[in-house]
Amino acid sequence: MASPARAMYCGRCGAPLPPGATFCGRCGTPVALQAAAAPPLYRYPQAPPTYRTPRPSRLGPVMIAVGLVVVLIVVATIVGVLAASRFGAGSHSTCTSNCSPKLITPLPEEATYRSSAYHYVVNYTSAWKVRTQDANGITLGTRVGFVQIAGTSGGQADQALQSTVSGLPSANYQDVTLVATLKGAHLADQDGVGAVYSANFLGSSQTATKVRFAVIAATRGGFTVVVLAVNPADPKNSPNGLPEGQQIDYLCTEFGWS
Repeated sequence: MASPARAMYCGRCGAPLPPGATFCGRCGTPVALQAAAAPPLYRYPQAPPTYRTPRPSRLGPVMIAVGLVVVLIVVATIVGVLAASRFGAGSHSTCTSNCSPKLITPLPEEATYRSSAYHYVVNYTSAWKVRTQDANGITLGTRVGFVQIAGTSGGQADQALQSTVSGLPSANYQDVTLVATLKGAHLADQDGVGAVYSANFLGSSQTATKVRFAVIAATRGGFTVVVLAVNPADPKNSPNGLPEGQQIDYLCTEFGWS
């Protein structure tokens, strides 16, 4: 296929010339002398594509800020725990010898007794069973023994302790002997007095059983509360010979004055 004829224009006036024309129809100028080919169409080079300049990432500063906040929270928590432990440790005198055992892990499941006459609260493990209770106090059957809590008006803690020991029925408690005093004895945050005794206990079977019992007393607000805890004696394996010493200390620690 033949290529189309190239368009010609008058070299003088620029008018288009028909194919085969020998002169310009507008100005009469001969074609051979003045005709010129149409100038080629000039194409500008295509502009290169534009790219957005990437913004600097903000993830780095954000992660640093979050890390600092986490560190501050951890430090504040540690300081709070240390301050609370120091405050709790100073609430009553520190015991160095002949002390009641300290419970590290709280016992699961609690039950509560409230004395309406002497305004105190006893929290104890629900595994213990209530034997008797009234407005003055409560007696609990433990796994291997029993615990008795009773309140009185006025008086002093050391006098209440001595009265409790001397008031034990001689038909049941024989050969009562002081084993040790409990330094640092307390009921809740109230300092008190305490002692551990050994005895031969005669129950309903009239068979003598060697026992250890602890007596802890404290006074607050015109009321005195005495805790009597009796266990079969086990001096080789238990502090002060009381197998349930930890539970007894838990009861004294969770005691409440109202």
